[in-house]
Amino acid sequence: MSFARLVLASLLMVSGFGMAQAQTAAMDSSGPAVSKRALRNQDRQHCTTRAQDHGVISRNQAEFIRDCMAQRQGERRDAAKRKALEERRMKREIAAEEWEAIQKVRNQERRQLLEKRAEKRAGCNRLANERKLRLKERRSFVKKCIAE
Repeated sequence: MSFARLVLASLLMVSGFGMAQAQTAAMDSSGPAVSKRALRNQDRQHCTTRAQDHGVISRNQAEFIRDCMAQRQGERRDAAKRKALEERRMKREIAAEEWEAIQKVRNQERRQLLEKRAEKRAGCNRLANERKLRLKERRSFVKKCIAE
């Protein structure tokens, strides 16, 4: 009886293990974020089939698979670095464009303000000329006129 229970328990564990593998495979294929373990397993499977395709003998197979997996991991790492670099470059470009637009608006506002001040100063100088004010009176008059 205990032997039957042992066999039954082992069958349940094996079937449960198979279900767990099927669940993780389903989760890996559906989601964009794949765990490191799943990536390692995919690399191992890919490199094993590649070793078989290349006809690598069994005593050299471990080294071939190890090198293949390292190469694939390096390629993924390089791709992630390139992607991050590209994202940073795009953010910098966007920030530079935004800053340029802000500066353009600021410069335009400053130019308009300076033009208004120049117009007002010119009008005040005309009034001072019409009144034929002397230098000291002219300066104080223009200052008061501009301040208004």
